[in-house]
Amino acid sequence: MDIRHLRTLVTAAEADSFANAAEQLFITPAAVSQQIRFLEQELGIQLFDRSIRPPQLNGNAEHIVARARELIEQFNDFKSSANKSGVSGHLAIGSITGITVSLLPETLRSLTRRHPKVRIRIEEGTSHVLIRRIKRRELDAAIITDVPDLPSTIERLPIFSEPLVVIENSGKELSSWRDALRQNSYLRMNRNSGLGELIDNYIKRQRVKLTDSMELDSSDSIVQMALSGLGAGIVPIGRVSAEATRTLHIYPFGDPQIQRNVVMVQRRNTRISELTNLLYQEIQSQIAERTP
Repeated sequence: MDIRHLRTLVTAAEADSFANAAEQLFITPAAVSQQIRFLEQELGIQLFDRSIRPPQLNGNAEHIVARARELIEQFNDFKSSANKSGVSGHLAIGSITGITVSLLPETLRSLTRRHPKVRIRIEEGTSHVLIRRIKRRELDAAIITDVPDLPSTIERLPIFSEPLVVIENSGKELSSWRDALRQNSYLRMNRNSGLGELIDNYIKRQRVKLTDSMELDSSDSIVQMALSGLGAGIVPIGRVSAEATRTLHIYPFGDPQIQRNVVMVQRRNTRISELTNLLYQEIQSQIAERTP
């Protein structure tokens, strides 16, 4: 039995079609179909209902796909342990923008110093986009703002929590975060991001009326716009530099103050790969060093 056929089966099971699976595997749809047929012949059972377009997994396939995932993980672990010269391999990770510029540089520098044969690829995106790419096996893991509707196939590993604040530079200090938002143009965080979704949901529940001015993709951009007096925005307190705090008015956001949770997400029901585990351990070490 060819391990490639098992990889093709798992990818086809998680993709919407053989065509999408082929795109992820960098082969043709015909090759995907052929490899699935070879596997079906070896196992002596049919795994896909081809009377439906695109073909769908049938009742035989669920436990076969689960077992295939386990075998692939074992094969990957075997390859890693067979390397006598230390940890090596490729790790594809996703990250939201603020984490890319704050936590990841020192984390990855320390990780690659310890394990120089590890090669890391980073991809930025919003929380929901990165979750979809993990689900499609295009990324091994991602660091995101936690979201409530995490798919059942994805698990979260906690990293840290931090409070959210309203910031503005109107020249006069106001009595509350509500007044700061009502009396300024609103600098909105991208509503498709995990942080933007968290903020929007709370504001809707509080029925705070806002006047949108801009919608921005990063907390750093909101801080810069607020410093320029262009409105009020909501950001994690860690994104407000000591220099900025001397200029901005800062109000705890929420009653009680709302926290955003940063987590690492990865596919569920598979053993944590050695590289992903090393990354998570290094992140925890960096957080511990920064905690007073």
